Amino acid sequence: MGAENVRASDADREKIVEQLRLAMNEGRLTLHEYDDRLQQVYSAKTYGELTPVLADLPAQRGSRAPVAKRVPQWVVIMWTPWVFVNMLCLLIWVATGAGYFWPFWVAVPWGMALLIPTAIGITVHGNGDGPKPERPPTPPMPPLPPRR
Repeated sequence: MGAENVRASDADREKIVEQLRLAMNEGRLTLHEYDDRLQQVYSAKTYGELTPVLADLPAQRGSRAPVAKRVPQWVVIMWTPWVFVNMLCLLIWVATGAGYFWPFWVAVPWGMALLIPTAIGITVHGNGDGPKPERPPTPPMPPLPPRR
């Protein structure tokens, strides 16, 4: 049995999709061609069906430009309320005459309280792009005693 008859996994398909996305971003594929090839990738069952999808594209180089790091989702979730509450405080401050800058007392203490876990979390755990730690299996529940 040749390698072209071996069934492809979802991870194999995702690698091909990533290569197609990079080719589209480089201008090697139009959006229509990209869409057609995506349909071929997701309908492919074997490596033999995946190979022609990349046949006319150059091989991926080993050294690519560094990928921009994303902000971890937990940081966005943690800081979003702070941003909106402080925007509301600024709006109220402006609407009431913009006297003494009292929004400072909302923004700064809360911001400092968020800054500490954010800095520790990013320092200790990075930006969240690395492999996720595996969770140990949950032990099975003991059987319930019979009802009398």
